[in-house]
Amino acid sequence: MKNIIIALVILLLFPMAAFAQADPVREPESISAASAILIETGSGRVLYEHNAHQERPIASTTKIMTALVATELSRPEEVLSVQADCVKIEGTSLYLDENEQLTMLDMLYGLILRSGNDAAAAIAKYVGGDISHFVSLMNQRAWQLGMYNTSFGNPHGLDNSQHYSTAHDMALLGAAFLKIPLLRQICIAEEYISRELTSGRVRLFINNNKLLARDPRACGIKIGWTEKAGRCLVAAARAGEMELVAVVLAAPDLYTDVSKLFDYGFSSLSIQELVPQGKVMAVLPVDQGEAQRVAVASAGPVRYPVFPGETLSFTTQVQVPAKLSAPVRSGQPVGTALVRVDGGWTAEIELVAVSAVEKKAGIATRLFELVRGWWHDQ
Repeated sequence: MKNIIIALVILLLFPMAAFAQADPVREPESISAASAILIETGSGRVLYEHNAHQERPIASTTKIMTALVATELSRPEEVLSVQADCVKIEGTSLYLDENEQLTMLDMLYGLILRSGNDAAAAIAKYVGGDISHFVSLMNQRAWQLGMYNTSFGNPHGLDNSQHYSTAHDMALLGAAFLKIPLLRQICIAEEYISRELTSGRVRLFINNNKLLARDPRACGIKIGWTEKAGRCLVAAARAGEMELVAVVLAAPDLYTDVSKLFDYGFSSLSIQELVPQGKVMAVLPVDQGEAQRVAVASAGPVRYPVFPGETLSFTTQVQVPAKLSAPVRSGQPVGTALVRVDGGWTAEIELVAVSAVEKKAGIATRLFELVRGWWHDQ
């Protein structure tokens, strides 16, 4: 018999009366983008889409993946020496010179704020050993994220027949980007001053994402343009506890488009807490413990966005050992719970011990304590 207890609990969330009486959810106002999508980042739920799986060039929004791979495979303090094949790249530039030395942090700011194509090449060359290998790493990471309709052909986004993605895939990438605190910090900065390490040359990078000034809810991420791709934007916004990512591709009025999508999402949705933090999910026996049992609870909450009048059903599958062995620490991880909404979206949460359980003393230890207590009383 497997040493795993699987408890399956099916819970029905009934809508509140106000939900049941709500008007049908309105569609967002018309937008100019050829392709668009809006998702809630915590769950990845798609809230709106228009040609979201249509493959299109993505211009400099490519650099979101360049930054993600570089951050995962290097440290901010590492020093890059600019190689000859990384200068005088066409398009937007930091105007790097051969043999200049900058930290990875400075390069990342130049990549995201100034959208330097030479910075993208220098980062790719440093992290991947050569640019083509780095591009392979970008494609591997895309596959891991579920970006199955994406192909990267370079690290900067200049037009290339083998370089394309979809609004859907770029939303997945945007959500992954936001999970890294350093990248989140970079993409909301208004400006940044870099300093070359040998000559002391100073560069000022000003964030070219105008949405940050236009929409107070905005919190990144990256714009892009080429003649073939048109105007592109992967944008994030937060209101209260809800964070959304909008992607618009080939969008003449990109900033207005994403603000309309955010208006729609924030006005239509609420966040339903399916499993609160600290909810007791099981009680387990403890072998050789001072206490015979210990409760285990969710280490964090599980939340899901809902529309007015929407009824959700979800299942919770608890996976824990048949028993624990003392000692058990308070907060010790002991298992997981899988939460599935309507048979689709799944979240995994860690389960932890609610309290500590010390190991029961053996016979010899108890006799010793008994004698020591008797001797002390004498």
